[in-house]
Amino acid sequence: MLKFIETKKNYLMALAIFFVIVSLSDTTYSLFLKSDNTESFNYNTGILDLQFIEDEQIKLDSAFPMYDSDGEKLTPYTLTIKNNGTLTYLFDLKMLSTDDENIINSKYIKVKVNDNMPDTLSNLESIIASNIIIRPNEQLTFKISIWLDIDTPNSELGKKFDAKVVSSGSAIYKTLDSSGANYPNLTEDMIPIYYDKNENTWKKADSSNTNKKYLWYDYDSSIWANTAILNESSKQIYDVTGNNNLIIDNPTINNSNLIIQEDYLDIGLQNYQYDKISSIVKIKLDEINTDNIYILTNNKISYYYNSSLKKFVFENGDVKVTSSAYILSEKMWYTLGFTYDEDTVKFYSNGLLLSSAKISSKIKSPSSFKVGTNINNDKVSNLILSDIYIYNSILTEDEINNNYKDDIDIIYNGLIEGYNEFTPMTVKEYYLSRPNGTAINNDDINSYYVWIPRFKYKLWNVTGESGIDSYNAYQNGIDIIFERDTSTSGTIYCENSNCYSDTLKVTPVNETDNGKYYTHPAFTTVDNELSGIWVSKYEVSTTDSNCNQTDKSNCQNTSLKLESKYGGNVWSNNNLANFYQSIKKLGNEYSVIKNSEWGAIVYLSHSKYGVCQNNTCKKIEANNTYISGTNNLDSTTLNIYGVYDMAGSKAEFTMANYTTKDSEISLTNSNFQNIAISNNDYDLYYNNSFILGDATKELLLNNGIWDSNNYSYMDSVNNWLSRGGIANESSSTIFNYNYTKDNASDNLTTRIIIKNS
Repeated sequence: MLKFIETKKNYLMALAIFFVIVSLSDTTYSLFLKSDNTESFNYNTGILDLQFIEDEQIKLDSAFPMYDSDGEKLTPYTLTIKNNGTLTYLFDLKMLSTDDENIINSKYIKVKVNDNMPDTLSNLESIIASNIIIRPNEQLTFKISIWLDIDTPNSELGKKFDAKVVSSGSAIYKTLDSSGANYPNLTEDMIPIYYDKNENTWKKADSSNTNKKYLWYDYDSSIWANTAILNESSKQIYDVTGNNNLIIDNPTINNSNLIIQEDYLDIGLQNYQYDKISSIVKIKLDEINTDNIYILTNNKISYYYNSSLKKFVFENGDVKVTSSAYILSEKMWYTLGFTYDEDTVKFYSNGLLLSSAKISSKIKSPSSFKVGTNINNDKVSNLILSDIYIYNSILTEDEINNNYKDDIDIIYNGLIEGYNEFTPMTVKEYYLSRPNGTAINNDDINSYYVWIPRFKYKLWNVTGESGIDSYNAYQNGIDIIFERDTSTSGTIYCENSNCYSDTLKVTPVNETDNGKYYTHPAFTTVDNELSGIWVSKYEVSTTDSNCNQTDKSNCQNTSLKLESKYGGNVWSNNNLANFYQSIKKLGNEYSVIKNSEWGAIVYLSHSKYGVCQNNTCKKIEANNTYISGTNNLDSTTLNIYGVYDMAGSKAEFTMANYTTKDSEISLTNSNFQNIAISNNDYDLYYNNSFILGDATKELLLNNGIWDSNNYSYMDSVNNWLSRGGIANESSSTIFNYNYTKDNASDNLTTRIIIKNS
């Protein structure tokens, strides 16, 4: 292999890639689009206007074939696409080349885009990125790396490669969700997920939401959009069982296969304590120039191929047996294997049983298993490894023939370790590279988030008085209409807790304004209008050993590992100021939930998009434990797609502050004195006033029908507000609110909001 590369270096060539962009700038496409979901029929035209911004042209002056692991280190070409129009565009990115005999064949051109896995242009059928969504005013950047495949023949060298990158798609973009909810505005760290009921696991969803099999969201069916943010990790090779990911320094990788030349692969499995073993490997030998091709060994057993005898050999201690004769050829893939039960070893190739032999001895060993070396670890065989699977049971002849013959279909029963993708990746890169429908391990997830789309709602108690109820929002559900993009279509306007029925904010609201629509304030900050907000699906938790269920002494902290995930132990015994600082470390767009944001979740939940169907609303049960996500009936949708723990579990701090100073937060009774707080991150309350939409005084109806009279309002002493009930309290509901000080308590935690406009 090394000589082969050196030979190719004698034919260095100039590889110039010409990216000729078909730009749609200054070219518009108009469509008639319905712009409102009310009974009125208002239509306008939409405009598709894309701007392509190119980096400098790729020019590889000394191009020569290389492994993928080297090609990925090349400086990528940058292409940016900006949508200056009003239409969402669903498209593929294509790299098109000519079919000239002097052009390098596309099957030797390797391409990698962003975090996708590298592949040849021919395998990709010229589509280098697919199913991309770009919304109005959005800008997407693509990092494109390109190189010659290591197996490019000499006959291709000296040729050139001319190509252009174009987009092809449709501006008539329609998701499977017909509710009118804004498309979830993903951050770069998020992976869309859906829940597979049959396998009881979250899986990677179709981000375009156009494939029913991988449906991401459908608000009409109370399936709210869910995403996962994954744990940070070093680059690793992933064990398909999740038991033993490998970290290897600078491995040589091509087509996801590991090139073993100068160092063997240690796959772990120390202290093998089973009395049975099955092993399946898929390998290719680039050249056969030694007597023994070592495949799998530890300090007890060894499995290898003797090229002189043309037989497989199995050793256990000082005893060895061989298979029947079998010829391995260079540059061909073989799926090889053996099974051994401490009495009989069976040899397999390409799914077929070659022979068996008797060899009685124990196989338990303290040593780890290695691929590509002998029992003394002092010789290394040159081979290319595609797959390896180790079982603590005996695979039958039928299982091996059916699953490990031509195409590999992994058997998971009894599998204790397995690898079929040797490209080192972070957890995020791994899942981004996987196809839709890939199961996502809860252990790999740092936090789950739920999208709350921008909406307006019909007012029923605009003055917050007891006994006024313009329609039965509690019994039949809150009347909610999703708004498009960041448009405000409600006719009530509020400022500093005061609301008006005119845009000039002159006429205060009164009872006659009930029945009008109001754009929920959670989607308006001091600086921006928001198309929606992300809310952490679960209360905050931490796995830091300094703060646990039995030792609360170090929970009052700003530096513990922060999570929000299923099965987490809720993090309490911390004050609001510390929670705020911990969450802000995640990014400026992150914050502790505001009271108005809590209200937006409550109102969306108590509508036809949540727990209300056919003019009847069901009650959200209380979580009576401090473990997140214990019961789907505790969620805001009464299914797994909602927000959990808003009734019961711990009560939650919100960024809601009572002040007597005009537009100035009161820092009395708090730990915020020396902490900078963005005015986008809190609600201010004055003189016993309330904020429409915050799910407080609008609910003062019919002797506590909403909140069971379990509430207390802020004042100048207790000038912060907590939400939700507490586990095992019979009156705990999602509508509860109570004043508090900024003090650490075993009964208080919080929740995270992401505001990315």
